[in-house]
Amino acid sequence: MLQKSRIFLLLGINTIVLYGLVLFLIPEGNTQQLIVLAIAMALMMVAPNLVINRALSSMERDLEHAQGELASTLEELERTKLSLSSVTTMDELTGCYNQSHFQDVLTQHRGMSERGSYYFTLAVMQVDQFNHVVDTHGLGSGNEVLQLYVRIVKAALREVDVVARLSADTFGLLLSGATEDDSVMIINRISQLISQIQVAKDENLRITTSGGITTFHGTESSDELIANASKALEFAIEQGRDRVAGFLYQAPQEIAAEGSDDEVEAVTLSEEQNPPTAPAP
Repeated sequence: MLQKSRIFLLLGINTIVLYGLVLFLIPEGNTQQLIVLAIAMALMMVAPNLVINRALSSMERDLEHAQGELASTLEELERTKLSLSSVTTMDELTGCYNQSHFQDVLTQHRGMSERGSYYFTLAVMQVDQFNHVVDTHGLGSGNEVLQLYVRIVKAALREVDVVARLSADTFGLLLSGATEDDSVMIINRISQLISQIQVAKDENLRITTSGGITTFHGTESSDELIANASKALEFAIEQGRDRVAGFLYQAPQEIAAEGSDDEVEAVTLSEEQNPPTAPAP
């Protein structure tokens, strides 16, 4: 609108200046000629104004249309960005985070712990009967078990906690502000809920979960934390599954002082949570 006003003002000024010059050159007393000239000058000012006004109005409509298309394109790009972000961070089957995103979040948690008093526990958990379900009832039934498993885990965790799928039947948990004892209680609660999963066509099959946990001591890398929790998980499996084991951490200087590179063993923190019940007499 401001641009239109400036154009009309310039045309008006030019017309008035031109009319003044013509008046100066025309002899006095020729009134009829002055009237005709005034009308011509007025038409010269109005006609371009009409043409320019129509052109500017058309340009404004085109601009509004282009802005609308741009806004629509930006919204579509934002939706695409969110969709791609979801694809790159989420596990398609279970709806929890994937391993890559879990590594990123774990790095963030380590950074927060190194900068202050924040602490957390990492757990690696396994669906004990996944391979049996797949071998006996097919991959579809195995996937259903995994989906139910993640749904139960999410329900048992707090909003600040994170769950991610690390491999076919193993999952990583980041338990924010949780000590080792807190983590054992959380996993025990999950284990009790997991035992309620029913596998179609196999009512006698009981689903259990084993877990290995480790806390962050300020020296471990992200890969080392996952490896330590995985060692504890292996120990829990060796002890009979359906239980939680903790990694026995040793500081690098302690290992160096002992002069041994032997792996540190894990210890069982929680025994079998859902022992099989004896049949009724």
